[in-house]
Amino acid sequence: MGRITSNDVLILISFSGETSELKNIIQYANRNKKITLIGIVSKKKSLLYKASDVKILIPDVKEAGPGGIVPTSSTIMQLSIGDALAIATMKHKKFGQLDFKKFHPSGSLGAKLKTVEDLMLTGNKIPFINENLIMKNALKIISNKKLGILVVRNGKKSTSGIITDGQIRRASQKNNNLQSLKVKEIMTLNPISINQDMLAAKALSLMNVKKITSLCVHGKKS
Repeated sequence: MGRITSNDVLILISFSGETSELKNIIQYANRNKKITLIGIVSKKKSLLYKASDVKILIPDVKEAGPGGIVPTSSTIMQLSIGDALAIATMKHKKFGQLDFKKFHPSGSLGAKLKTVEDLMLTGNKIPFINENLIMKNALKIISNKKLGILVVRNGKKSTSGIITDGQIRRASQKNNNLQSLKVKEIMTLNPISINQDMLAAKALSLMNVKKITSLCVHGKKS
């Protein structure tokens, strides 16, 4: 309880509203911290209902199962009310995907919200080459970088094409003088590009549809 502060909103959930654990928590919240208390309860005459600043009264339902003593129907209602409060709070605070990404970086939820920017290579890790470079030197770079792709730039340092290891293999079968050719003579023009804010899952889907293994990424300024 010592971690509860006056900046918190306390939500207490109890079907009867009279369990022994509630008394100490309610007294601590009301007397020591003046914390706003939301009570979710089924009994109007209960301690929790009377002490709550915000009172949420749920139906006094009959529990399922033999004897009706095991919390079943009541817990389903409490869960539904909790979900409704969570969604209403999300909408009020405009809690969106970026917030989920920040507070839930791991697990399946975090993975779904990862963007291309979280995964992409940047700076010296990218094998940039000039379009006028001869293939003899380009082959050394693609071998050293070990990514299976080269990103080709023109004189203005704008991306003008790409070369993949598959292209190189195919070109070598057609050209005996491959190493003397310029990069721009065999590169693929206008490679498929995406924005860094795209969800990584969407980018992967695009790669699967296009049957490619790499994508060029444009930043916000490009």
